[in-house]
Amino acid sequence: MADCQFSFGPQKAFFLKSNTQWAWSDNNTLPEPLRLILEDPNHPQANQFPYDVAMPMEPGMFSMAWKTVANEDYYEELFLGPRYAKLAEFMRNIANNGEHTTRTVFGPNASYFTITPSGFSWQNLPPVLEHDIIGRMKKGLPTNVALGVHGAFVVLYGDGNVTFDVKNNYPDVDAMIRNSTENTRRKGIAFIALNPHAAGQYYVAYGDGSASWNLPNEWSADVTSVSKTLQPVGATRFASTLPPLGFAAAAGGAQSPASSSGPGLGTALHGAGKLWNVYQQQQQGQGSTPSFDPSTLAQAGGGFDPSSLMAGLDPTTLAANTIGVLFGN
Repeated sequence: MADCQFSFGPQKAFFLKSNTQWAWSDNNTLPEPLRLILEDPNHPQANQFPYDVAMPMEPGMFSMAWKTVANEDYYEELFLGPRYAKLAEFMRNIANNGEHTTRTVFGPNASYFTITPSGFSWQNLPPVLEHDIIGRMKKGLPTNVALGVHGAFVVLYGDGNVTFDVKNNYPDVDAMIRNSTENTRRKGIAFIALNPHAAGQYYVAYGDGSASWNLPNEWSADVTSVSKTLQPVGATRFASTLPPLGFAAAAGGAQSPASSSGPGLGTALHGAGKLWNVYQQQQQGQGSTPSFDPSTLAQAGGGFDPSSLMAGLDPTTLAANTIGVLFGN
């Protein structure tokens, strides 16, 4: 699987991508700033390729890393509320090293997990999942985490193992993971996403480039179109800082992770939040643009805390964040 991500959002929103095509939900279900980056060719950071798109369970929020049509790499963390201040700070810190997040996933209780080439960041994971990740760090690193309703989860590791607790809320996924014969035929499970808003809904991509899902019918055309472009494990992917992707044959499987072929970025990424304010003013026809005002980024469900902009300048915060990359909260 060269590249795959499926993100569920509130209000029946979704985003799906392969390394050549992507699609998202209609009917204004995406946060408006995210939709404009994806759709509007006049946006100052119009999307060329999305590295990472994810939506918390609260409406109006998102995080994103992408390459613009001007071939610049950007990240957007200002549309995360105060409950995700840790993730926002993590995104700013890794951007200084030319890295961006990948396969970010959000779940209940303001939980999240994200992957970068140099480490991980997470918070509020189900205790069993967090214990499993920490316990396996020396043997195999997570390549994909899925968070579902009522503490359900799946985690795929680079050494081919998978840990999961989905039987009660996603029985089809439980059966798929345990079906070693089918997994062998389809070259293992390469990616999985659980809908944290609706039990039973999921998206699974396999190592041979095929996919299975249980999703609302109105998503079918877009999901089918993108899924047809998935590439088998080991295929060349869009140049980015993605880490090697692992895949699992079944619980306790021993498949090997795919190799990484994309070069690193090598330079710091750009934060897009300030430029969004410029774009917003232009769209409103206000002519000259005033200085950046963080208060314009207030969001439903709690709002953005401007004080978090300064967190990266606090040495004690940076030290704590270094520990967080390895061990979470």
